[in-house]
Amino acid sequence: MLTDRILSSPNHMVWELFQALRRLCVRVAESHAAQDDSALRQDAAICIILAVQCVEVFFNVYFRVLITEPAYAHAAEKISADLTSTQCGLDRKIKEWPLFVFGQKLPLGEGAGQQFITLKNIRHKLMHFTSTHETLSIHGIAIHGMADTSAYHSLSAKSAIEALNTAEGFLCEVFKLRGISSEDLPHALHSWTGRPPI
Repeated sequence: MLTDRILSSPNHMVWELFQALRRLCVRVAESHAAQDDSALRQDAAICIILAVQCVEVFFNVYFRVLITEPAYAHAAEKISADLTSTQCGLDRKIKEWPLFVFGQKLPLGEGAGQQFITLKNIRHKLMHFTSTHETLSIHGIAIHGMADTSAYHSLSAKSAIEALNTAEGFLCEVFKLRGISSEDLPHALHSWTGRPPI
């Protein structure tokens, strides 16, 4: 039995995810204008989750493409093994792959790298939300089993836009390690995310 398969360019899924993220950011801005706080927080949360997913899919595809180039063939065995492993999460990819492939670490303690780590941590809180199971007492009445949703309720339109900007900025850090010049970063971002160079 034959199955229908659709083959696309390597950057296709990265483009699709970034396009969805940009569209959601527009929706967040519209929710903000309409003052629909609940919808705004919901969409901002999705933007944060999607922004981190955009980066992980980019890493999976970009580094898979890189290892086919002679300059990066030395990393083919490790990257290929990591891509087939269920034990290689995003943390490991962003800490190990650039060092292994380019001989340099991504700067995670400052700038776009630090912003991405913060974004990833917020996404982790949202994705792996658990109840803190607290007790709230008001005028002698105790309500048990309350959950701390402060991180979620702190989300805003700004959170969504910053998630997009952080994801794009983080990709630029990878491009820089590869040796792409500052002038060519908008073109690399366009090639991989569909963002037109300005």
